Amino acid sequence: MEVEDSSLEEWKSTDQINESMITLSSAPKARWTALCKLDVIKKRNKPKAPPTAPKAAPFFLATTKELIPKFVLEEKEEEETEKMKSVRSEESEFQRVVMRTEDVVEILKFLDSQSPSILDLELQSLAPLDGGSHELVARFVDILIAAVKLRGNYDVLQAYINVFLKYNRQYLIDTSSLHDNLAELKALHSDSWLEMQQKIQECLCVTNFLKSATL
Repeated sequence: MEVEDSSLEEWKSTDQINESMITLSSAPKARWTALCKLDVIKKRNKPKAPPTAPKAAPFFLATTKELIPKFVLEEKEEEETEKMKSVRSEESEFQRVVMRTEDVVEILKFLDSQSPSILDLELQSLAPLDGGSHELVARFVDILIAAVKLRGNYDVLQAYINVFLKYNRQYLIDTSSLHDNLAELKALHSDSWLEMQQKIQECLCVTNFLKSATL
């Protein structure tokens, strides 16, 4: 008996089965944990001893014609540093997306596409004294509120909230106009976390019962 070949489509899980369910992200755990512990990772990877300059530079290295000569390589490094500062003073892609994109889902997709180091830099640059603005901080608080209401990517969202509060807590405390929105974010976050704890406890109870029950 011949069996006809049938092409089976690869099944892919949906991002969220139901809007009422709290859903975890499908992203690797290392991604969002790295965002929360980026300062620890940088400190661990930092060389123990600073690099030392050679006692005598090779004769073939070019120098600048100044009263105090500099190696050309040092001059290039200074130019690169100044270039990075000038670029950072302009509006970044992160800031453009946050301020000009209305759809919160699209904003979250953009955040997920960024590396932990870029997200860390952008989240610590939201406040006015750090190169951002009050409107940028207020907008990001609104994005977090909308994201918690979506009940998706719960673990990654916790990382965003953690890093955002770590870098901007003093500005948030000093700015009374943001306190109402922060209170709403706190209430939504507490309710969702309490629901998550209850579900985990129920699963643990059922698991322990099945392990100890005599059938």
